Amino acid sequence: MRMPRLDFQIPPPRQAIRLGAILWIGIAAILLPSLAAADQLRGAEWVAQTGVMLSGAALTVTVYLGLSASNGKPLWLGAAIGLTALAGAAVIQTASDFGIQAFVHRLLPTRLSTHSPEETLIVRIIYFLIYACAGAVFVVTGVLQRIRSRERELARAEIARLRAELTLLRLQLNPHFLYNSLNAFSGLIALGRADEASRLAEGLAEFLHAAMDLDGSEVPLARELELIECYLDLERARFGERLTVATDAPGALGTALVPGFLLQPLVENAIKHGVEASPGAASLRIAAARAGTQLVLTVENRSAAPATAPSRPGRGIGLANTRARLEMLFAGEASLETGAVAGGFRAAVRLPLKLAGG
Repeated sequence: MRMPRLDFQIPPPRQAIRLGAILWIGIAAILLPSLAAADQLRGAEWVAQTGVMLSGAALTVTVYLGLSASNGKPLWLGAAIGLTALAGAAVIQTASDFGIQAFVHRLLPTRLSTHSPEETLIVRIIYFLIYACAGAVFVVTGVLQRIRSRERELARAEIARLRAELTLLRLQLNPHFLYNSLNAFSGLIALGRADEASRLAEGLAEFLHAAMDLDGSEVPLARELELIECYLDLERARFGERLTVATDAPGALGTALVPGFLLQPLVENAIKHGVEASPGAASLRIAAARAGTQLVLTVENRSAAPATAPSRPGRGIGLANTRARLEMLFAGEASLETGAVAGGFRAAVRLPLKLAGG
């Protein structure tokens, strides 16, 4: 059986020095006022205690080196190295403590402890616990850094995945939709409505050009609605009078920033699974409203007759991608709510309201 090994991360040396200094400054901030309040710092005795604190901070390096040496070792060996480093630092610091006090006593008027065996043992235990705390601080800091590093890696991987999905959506931009659009052009030309076919072709070109530039950046809501209108013009050519579209977006919200092509998958979902699947007339409503500090975008489809044919495969993919995209961009501050309504389906996006130019 493979022997378990110690596997942890400690902070880089500069950060470890800062952490050790903070630890001993905290100890000094607690200990020195306590000794002064107990009348244990008479005359120049604070000089000795300051020297003890400085030597203690310097010996924290021993703990850091011990942790570095124990990392990656078999559990028993790593534990032995770590404990030896802690015990060694405690013994050296105890000797340094007594030596500094004796040195200062020879130069300045101070009291000198008797350093009995019991007192020496207690001091060593105290220093051992202090250095154990320092080691724990190093290990915990390293663990937190590793967690943050892994979170960043996962976030980068998620961003890469969603970008790949956006690219795939851009490259796949519904061949079925393009096929129907070209059929609509052909039908209009055959009916002698070449001008209308040309206008729709220009709209298709603008829509596809915007799709090719899809990169997840934000655009004003007015521009997003323009692109959706290009998309809907093509769908109107397919469905004729069967499809009625209403847009309700106050002009004041035209500068609100939204992720590019946020509405397109919601509108496509409504067309595919609502309008196309319904044998009769259907309506589509796109609305924008302000709710406090949020922008609410709603896409709703309704039809008088229920669907008589199954919708095409892929239901929910556009909605799932939209949810994942909102989570990536807004980290829990945006949501997509969906649900059935009388005779149809509604999708509502809530995201932070941010106007162009502040």
